[in-house]
Amino acid sequence: MSKLSSNSFLSFATFFLPLSLAFNTLSNNALAQDKAETPVSINSSQKPNTLALSSLNIPNSAKTITIDGELDDAIWADALVVPLDIVNSPWDNLPSPIKTEAKIIENGDFLYIAFIADDPEPEKIQGFLGDRDTKWSDDIVGIKLDTHNNRRLNYEFFVNPFGVQNDAIFNEITGEANDLWDGIWHSYGKITPQGYQVEIAIPYNILNFEENGEIKKWAIELLRSYPRETRLRISHVPLDRDNPCWLCQYPEAVGFEKAQTGNNVRVTPAITASKAQSKDVYNPQSAWQDDNELEAGIDLRWGIDANTSLNATINPDFSTVEADAGQLSINTTFSLFYDEKRAFFLDNSDYFDSNYDLVYTRNIVAPDYGAKLTGRSQKHSYGAFMTNDTETNFFMPGNLSSDVASLNEESHSAALRYRYDHNDDLSLGAISTLRQSSDYHNYVAGFDGRYRITDSNIIRAQVLTSQTQYPDDLFKSFCLGDECIDDNTSPNDCSFGNCAYSEQVSRSNIQGEFSDQAIKVDYMHDSEYWQVDLSHQNIGKNFRADLGYLPKIDKKENAASITRLFYGEPNSLWQQAELSGQWNMITNVNNEFIERSMDGSFYIDGPRQSALEVTLTHAEKIGLRHDDSSLAIEGNTTRFTENQVNIYSKAQLNPRLYMNIDMTFGDKIDYRNNRLGTINNVSANLTWNITNHLEFDITHTYSELNAENINNPTSGDNVYTAHLTNLLLSYQFDVQSYLKLTLVYSDIDRNVNNNPYTTVSAKNKDLSSQLIYAYKLNPQTVFFLGYSDNSYQDDYLDDLSRAERTFFSKISYSWMP
Repeated sequence: MSKLSSNSFLSFATFFLPLSLAFNTLSNNALAQDKAETPVSINSSQKPNTLALSSLNIPNSAKTITIDGELDDAIWADALVVPLDIVNSPWDNLPSPIKTEAKIIENGDFLYIAFIADDPEPEKIQGFLGDRDTKWSDDIVGIKLDTHNNRRLNYEFFVNPFGVQNDAIFNEITGEANDLWDGIWHSYGKITPQGYQVEIAIPYNILNFEENGEIKKWAIELLRSYPRETRLRISHVPLDRDNPCWLCQYPEAVGFEKAQTGNNVRVTPAITASKAQSKDVYNPQSAWQDDNELEAGIDLRWGIDANTSLNATINPDFSTVEADAGQLSINTTFSLFYDEKRAFFLDNSDYFDSNYDLVYTRNIVAPDYGAKLTGRSQKHSYGAFMTNDTETNFFMPGNLSSDVASLNEESHSAALRYRYDHNDDLSLGAISTLRQSSDYHNYVAGFDGRYRITDSNIIRAQVLTSQTQYPDDLFKSFCLGDECIDDNTSPNDCSFGNCAYSEQVSRSNIQGEFSDQAIKVDYMHDSEYWQVDLSHQNIGKNFRADLGYLPKIDKKENAASITRLFYGEPNSLWQQAELSGQWNMITNVNNEFIERSMDGSFYIDGPRQSALEVTLTHAEKIGLRHDDSSLAIEGNTTRFTENQVNIYSKAQLNPRLYMNIDMTFGDKIDYRNNRLGTINNVSANLTWNITNHLEFDITHTYSELNAENINNPTSGDNVYTAHLTNLLLSYQFDVQSYLKLTLVYSDIDRNVNNNPYTTVSAKNKDLSSQLIYAYKLNPQTVFFLGYSDNSYQDDYLDDLSRAERTFFSKISYSWMP
């Protein structure tokens, strides 16, 4: 593909303003027309149901129910009935075109909710069997509950028509939902001739609230997600588009006087057995070497009261069991991010959130014990955890690249977090993290705050300081040559100055204790038609946050973005469109240039839940340093100009078939060879629910980098061609058990004749597979039986050769005495 010229960005800027005016005119005309012609079945002149803003008085009953989806238990006759009749997204609080009814009641131990979701075309219901937290895009019904009524956090419990559970904890301060959290609750769903219906029972022992024997007020929303041509968010609550805090607008559920957590102790013993085998694939005579392990551990969760929880673990099985999805790391210079999946860290993890990601627990690799205390009392919330890790891994950050440091020694890790919610608008917090071993430590401490100036305007800020000390010889692990690998190498051969440099050699060669600071300030405006974000951050060159995910330091960054939103009418082909512009400027702390970028984008949705987004980017960036023995940038780097176009599209082709495609074309720095090339990157995903039980999901990424081959023109301009395939085939027997096959295949071919400044392997292929059977009575009572292996091929192997294979089993049982 030919390079994008700078004129294309001038053209886009010229295009942005008239298109914005055109959309504004189109929206106004549509509104005028809507007043004259009311669309079929939708009366946009009707006001939202004002009763939805009233409190919901939750009745109490001594009765219980059987969770079977039948709604024939006597208790439902006493329940409060709440109609869900408002579409607040993407429509602006218009009447719902379909009928949904919720029933809610409690008995002191459980909160019971039932949904009756009518559907004029049940055959179009988008819902299938699957593992929990995988069906957020299905037809779902559920409840959001803020049990402290401070409009900061809410629990989310959703169920699809087959009873598959999706749960999360939403943090209004960060604007993010943690859907990796798993609570133990009960649900059942069934499809009926009229649509579907769901029963939910939420035990109070998984919630945090004031257990005082008095009437309580909890913020609440009952809602239904209805995906057809577009996805309708149907609720009993009207939401103001000029107030992005939806949680702030929820009405209160009143009652719960008899709510109690009971004997809130959960003990979960676990046993893991594995037979791991490995061999030297470069030696044809090599035999498999066995490593058999049998490990036992125990987890404890004690609800000291309804506000305070204690988690403890001894000799835990911290294996994630199911493999991470593959990521393509070629031509990247910073460490990749992986989601946390381990229950000990996920429980109440939102207590440790702040502006910076200071608690990235994937850094804690193999702890042998741990403890965590979290709690909330009125305006105060707090959290603390500590673990003893048998390994010590952390990021060695930089401003042009990062790497992972590994120390062959045990370490302690800990985090402390406190937040004070002065009122609905102002929150203040403090946070501290610690990592420490025999000759290494990193301490971080700081303050943060968030102030809501008006409903649409928010400012956030955080100030941090760190104190760190590295082992004297840590820099040797980042040397690029082989002279530091052999333990018998003469120390003089590996001394600082003789080591083959990377940026991390300089970043880690600091004698004695050192310290530095970081600051981040954000202003956000979010209203019906405009979104504006302004951000400034300054991270010192000696600042470290080794328990967090902070791979970039020694930088100052200023960023700004503006988005204009447009809205269609209910019967139109599109519901929402956006025009956006972004600007970003990055230097190091000495004000030496690193990057400046500008981009403009256009987004619009369409029928079949489709969307199209086009982004044009113009960026000036520097490559890697010419001389890594110096951290200077000016005179030590080359500046390049990248012009790229990105096109993203998605669609729900039918209720069983979803696909998306993400394409990037244009200029791209070839970091290994410090030159400008052209990139062709295409990533596509297809999800096909072949039956209600069987799901096929495949994602394939193709990436090709080309650069002019000056030294050897006859060998072509290709630098590398990379393929990455993630394939998942899953058969769900029911909501509790499944059989899953996962394949991750990467194939990277490099042109050795067009990588003049680095030695590369012509081919690298890797195939990882996993076959696993799982039975999950709940998130803690589980049984796994599986097999996994890994095969590899490079220039010295003719075929993919299996280097590792593992047979494993895990069983854990959650017991509440």
